[in-house]
Amino acid sequence: MKNPFRPFFTSPLARQRGGFSFVEAIFTIAIIGIMSSLVVAAISNASRDAHRVMARQQQAAVQSALTAWVMSQTRVGTTAQVRSLENVRLSYIALGTTSARFNLLIPNPTSPDPSARAGFIDQTTADHFLEYTTSTDKLKTAALENSKQYLSLPNWQSGDFPRVDLISE
Repeated sequence: MKNPFRPFFTSPLARQRGGFSFVEAIFTIAIIGIMSSLVVAAISNASRDAHRVMARQQQAAVQSALTAWVMSQTRVGTTAQVRSLENVRLSYIALGTTSARFNLLIPNPTSPDPSARAGFIDQTTADHFLEYTTSTDKLKTAALENSKQYLSLPNWQSGDFPRVDLISE
């Protein structure tokens, strides 16, 4: 009976060889090594990129909170009176440090101002920033630390709007 797994036609060379030669095995191992190093490099870059994306998102969140704070400061309490942006800018600059300026954004339950009581950034995010911030000029989180970056709230320039800078260490 014929073997059903044997091909119909096999060359005489194919019948003589039983597997890979040493050179073929070395090339195969080298190709697998190169491919695995590419995969490892891609994975490590993805992790670094994820931290950078998170750092940008945190910068945007603080910038949004800072903008909301400025808008809330233009109105005097619940009255119809309006403060000029220059007055708001001067009170912002008077604080001097990034930490003091960041404290304007976090909820303050003892404040008579309803906006300040609620805060402009949620308490969980504020706590995360405060946990990692060790210097008065470097606002940090876990993602910012992993990406070797920090946030800064520099002086508000006249004729501009306050900004949040993302700075690499």
